[in-house]
Amino acid sequence: MSVNISKEVVIINYKNHYLITLLENGKAKEFFLKSHDGIEIGDIFVGKVKNIVENIQAAFVEVSPGVIGYYSLKSNKNHLFVNKDKKKIHIGDEILVQIECGGIKQKAPVLTSKIQLQGKYLVFLGNHAFFGLSKKITSENVRNRMKNLGHQLIDSDPSNGIILRTNSAEVDESIVIEEYNALKANYNHIMSTYSKRTCFSKLYSMPKDWLSYVHTSSSPDLRVVTDCEEVYESIQECNCELYTDETYPLMKLKSLETQVSRALSKNVWLRSGASLVIECTEALTAIDVNTSKTETRKKDEETFLQINLEAAREVCRQLRLRNISGIIIVDFINLSNKEYSDQLMAELRKMVKEDPVQTNVIDMTPLGLVELTRKRTYKPFHEQFRESEDE
Repeated sequence: MSVNISKEVVIINYKNHYLITLLENGKAKEFFLKSHDGIEIGDIFVGKVKNIVENIQAAFVEVSPGVIGYYSLKSNKNHLFVNKDKKKIHIGDEILVQIECGGIKQKAPVLTSKIQLQGKYLVFLGNHAFFGLSKKITSENVRNRMKNLGHQLIDSDPSNGIILRTNSAEVDESIVIEEYNALKANYNHIMSTYSKRTCFSKLYSMPKDWLSYVHTSSSPDLRVVTDCEEVYESIQECNCELYTDETYPLMKLKSLETQVSRALSKNVWLRSGASLVIECTEALTAIDVNTSKTETRKKDEETFLQINLEAAREVCRQLRLRNISGIIIVDFINLSNKEYSDQLMAELRKMVKEDPVQTNVIDMTPLGLVELTRKRTYKPFHEQFRESEDE
């Protein structure tokens, strides 16, 4: 089997989980450890209210035995009671909720009553009048065409909303309409039957999209390679190959053991001899840039700038690779030259745009620390790995 592929997703069995890796030119861009079973973002349950904390305007809802999620009373005004006569939420109530965000660190999964069903071309927003269009559609003519289509759909049913995905602009409008009708029918079925279901019932699971875990999508230049027969049989829309050579494991072929080990290490070496030290804490992630093995006689302002630029690119790579989210503080090497500092910040802002997860460069503090934020999606890779070790 040829391994000279520029972009591929490799899916293997690893520690009783699926290890999903996005590779570009053989180098890992993202990792995700998916359990064979378990609760995932998008799942819909009938849950039971276990506690209400008035001072933080939140309820805690058990969606599965022993699994309790955070349910904001401020964000969720329309509670979907199994007993439809109720208006105010109480301990012991059974309500319909969806997993909006997975649990991160010690935090519980976030639950919502705003039901969303995800399709290939659009997201259906139940009981939520809203229209959204992917920002990645930049052509004004295409945006106008998609806006007309979107309003045509929601005007016929103003109680619901939609978000049109980037690839919705690449197919015939009839395909988008067909998917909208299918998602709407699915949503109506859930809403008409949930009140008859028992507590902890799972009413809906997101369709398995193996590529979404590593924030990529099917394209002509992407290949999927797996040694899991069940994964191979479930992937139909892209170039997928089943690896069957038992004499040389796929993990070794792709050097994944080494790359996983590096993604879990707090030290990252740069080509210049400098290094990053990455420390994840409960409140934030701190990243320190060190000159380390850089030749001492070259430690001048110009050299520091080049090290910082290299470090900025690697920081952005590591945030995506490790799926680090929340507040990130980077301590670059101090630059007294303001022009150099501006150049560093410009490079950082340019690089974060390549991340499919929303990442913002806030500013540089008076102490020379650079503040970033990255949207929380799945758990950081080190947490996924630690949980797999504990199981």
